[in-house]
Amino acid sequence: MRLIIVSNRLPISLEERDGKIIARESVGGLATGLNAYLDSLDQDSPFDNEPLWIGWPGMSLDDPDKFDFSRRIMGKFRICPVNLSTEQMDSFYLGFCNSTLWPLFHYFPSYVHFNEEFWKSYQEVNEIFRDTVDPLLQPGDVLWIHDYQIMLLPEMIRRRRSDVSIGFFLHIPFPSYEIFRQLPKTWRADLLKGLLGSDLVGFHTYDYTQHFLRSISAILGLEHNLGKIMVGDRLVKADTFPMGIDYGKYAQAAQDPRNQAEKEELRGSLGPARIMLSIDRLDYSKGITNRLQGYELFLQNNPEWHGRVVLMLVVVPSRTGVGKYQEMKKQIDELVGAINGRFGKISWTPIIYQFTTYALRGLTMLYDISDVALVTPLRDGMNLIAKEYIAAKTENKGVLVLSETAGAAIELGETLIVNANSIADIAESMRQALEMPADEQARIMALLKDRLERFDVNHWAQDFMNSVLQVKAEQERMESTFINVEAAVDIVGRCKAAASRLLLLDYDGTLVPFHDAPSMACPTEENREILSTLAKMPETQVVILSGRDRHNLERCLGRLPVALVAEHGVWVRETNGNWQMIRPLLNDWKEQIRPILDRFSSRVPGAFTEDKDFSMAWHYRQADRLLGAQRARELSETLRVLASNVGIQVLQSPMVVEVRSAGISKAVSAMHFSAKKPWDFILAMGDAESDEEMFKTLPAHAVTIRVGHDLSHATYNIRNTRAVCVLLKNFTL
Repeated sequence: MRLIIVSNRLPISLEERDGKIIARESVGGLATGLNAYLDSLDQDSPFDNEPLWIGWPGMSLDDPDKFDFSRRIMGKFRICPVNLSTEQMDSFYLGFCNSTLWPLFHYFPSYVHFNEEFWKSYQEVNEIFRDTVDPLLQPGDVLWIHDYQIMLLPEMIRRRRSDVSIGFFLHIPFPSYEIFRQLPKTWRADLLKGLLGSDLVGFHTYDYTQHFLRSISAILGLEHNLGKIMVGDRLVKADTFPMGIDYGKYAQAAQDPRNQAEKEELRGSLGPARIMLSIDRLDYSKGITNRLQGYELFLQNNPEWHGRVVLMLVVVPSRTGVGKYQEMKKQIDELVGAINGRFGKISWTPIIYQFTTYALRGLTMLYDISDVALVTPLRDGMNLIAKEYIAAKTENKGVLVLSETAGAAIELGETLIVNANSIADIAESMRQALEMPADEQARIMALLKDRLERFDVNHWAQDFMNSVLQVKAEQERMESTFINVEAAVDIVGRCKAAASRLLLLDYDGTLVPFHDAPSMACPTEENREILSTLAKMPETQVVILSGRDRHNLERCLGRLPVALVAEHGVWVRETNGNWQMIRPLLNDWKEQIRPILDRFSSRVPGAFTEDKDFSMAWHYRQADRLLGAQRARELSETLRVLASNVGIQVLQSPMVVEVRSAGISKAVSAMHFSAKKPWDFILAMGDAESDEEMFKTLPAHAVTIRVGHDLSHATYNIRNTRAVCVLLKNFTL
């Protein structure tokens, strides 16, 4: 089993020298994290020793032969480039990725460009990734796809390859449904379908996972059970995996002897001033200007700290060719100048400002020397800088000020948590950080260090990979319950060889698919012909059991030579006979229940009550799915409180809550027909909880089949209504 990693960028940087392409290892981010995981793989790993990494190498390869991509990089993995032209990458990356997805997912909707050409470019590049990945795949491979640039890729691969496991991890926030739905309908649906091509979809925080699950419910109509979603016949799981860092790498780099000399030199140049560190990539989501305004307010409100504190502001260049980022850079420059001009003295500069990139050792030196780290993004998927700062502290001193909208805040709750939109909150947190007692700093820092060392990047990657394999194992277990060809042949053979046959068939969800308006769901001509042919076979009784009212069943099925059971067993119509009740029932409870159902209908636009003779159904298939599901749970609880006193049963099924007289069920009706004679062959098929009692009460030799993937007392599962039709048709051939 091979591990194949796919990301927008390869973990290398390429440059051309003397006609040859030279590769250098990338530092930071995903590359550093996954390198650590690949280092940790040993003989007990489920993967072989030759992982493959696929991605864009950072430049257009007019002549790929200039570089040998088959050789291993850093002795860990092979790489395979996705060849994109500069024009394709610009339209894709600067277009849909960073002008649409990035601002929208970081809650900056006013910055979003809804450009159809950007969307087409995004689709095109995802297809190029697919065409690069697909020929390299082998059965049993595990494909780990990363981040928002290639969200369509999992489904593109899944369409061609069902024999590989696919995990997807999103490294940025997944926004709330109200934000995500701002995308055009086709785009948002395709993005969700793209992710659901995976076996496992991973997010940094529980909130992001819940946002995703709510979006697929509201947009695609797919519900989940503890994060498990059925996409057709395939199980997909969405789960939370907070990403860690390579803790040991940062801790060791901070202890480099060269750092000590540089720290002493820097400390000497600043004198006794306390150091607050702010280091971020140039991006509007990082809240750099808010941080500067907070520092300005801090200096204004706390003049006693003048000359005693310095803000080291490091801004890492990013997307400097984009207008929005150029504007932000100008704003930062102006704020720094204004603050230094307002508060600075010849002997003291409040802000030391650099627009540059630091290598690992220099970065850890800055982390270690600083007394306070300001990590206050307006929105961030995780923010590993917060974790790197803690790992790089050689002594248990230092205070982290962290935004509540950074994913890391969930794990680092002992730090000073602030609202990054509140300038006053930021300013006050600076004062608290500088005045925090040393023993309190040491207590918190020791706690955080221990946590981050245990939940490092290796733990994150191993947890994710183990979950991918667990989902695959669960899919295989589910697959084993479905009727295979051998079982189907055996069932058909037993049916044809039997001297007498009883076929008990559920209606909605078994013979016909569900319909938004229940009265509109009638069998196709093909189904009618199959049922009629079955019913005309010698010594064969076909019974259709439904929760529908008798008038509806009569309209759709009345002309067929079959027996009908309505309202889950209240009414029975023998073949070519009249409707009769198996036993007397009362429905005086309806006057007490109807106002409750009507009240809930009035609270959910699109919901309605279906009134039958001895049952009532509250449908919400046409309502908002999220609101409908919530109200259905409330309604079920309300009705169950009344059930024992009123003499009713309450059933909650997909998109409907049903109330019926106590003592009736499909099981009673099934026994009514099965007791007529010693049938040689009995078949019962259904798709819902109301069919389970029937499965349990039939004789041991009966063949029972549950439609769908749900756990059941039935002997077999069958995939869908179409598969039911195929099986029944084979009985007639």
